Amino acid sequence: MRRRSNKLPLILIIIGLIVLIIIVFKFIPGLGEKEPRDVVDAFYHYEQEGDFGSAWELFHPVMQKKFTKNAYVTERSHIYMGHYGVNTFSYNISDEKEIKSFKMAKGSEAFPIANSITVEQTFKSKFGTFTVLQDVYTVEEEGEWKIVWDFK
Repeated sequence: MRRRSNKLPLILIIIGLIVLIIIVFKFIPGLGEKEPRDVVDAFYHYEQEGDFGSAWELFHPVMQKKFTKNAYVTERSHIYMGHYGVNTFSYNISDEKEIKSFKMAKGSEAFPIANSITVEQTFKSKFGTFTVLQDVYTVEEEGEWKIVWDFK
């Protein structure tokens, strides 16, 4: 007796694999990309954990020139722990908007596009609970969003 083979399941599996491969190659480059809001969230998460060095790494190179890593880590931790008397804080991110020709400081070169994101930090300190509200800006640098502050 001759056995009849059913090739339909094999063909469906091959078609499914081809579709999966196409989807993976189409969307893999975007998997590692972060949106401006994600970078701001990562920055404040690092700061919340006391990892000021990792937060500094998310600065745009112009910000990194403004603050050396060592100076930033030392000053930022001193402000939170020394002056505020806190080990951590909570934060909320809101109000994202795109800005064209953003200048970080008077006389500085304009970034073609920036995203302004409002961050609200809440500290429960030895002096009571208080909130710091800051607009944080993200600009693209070599395909990645980086953080800058407004010094105008």
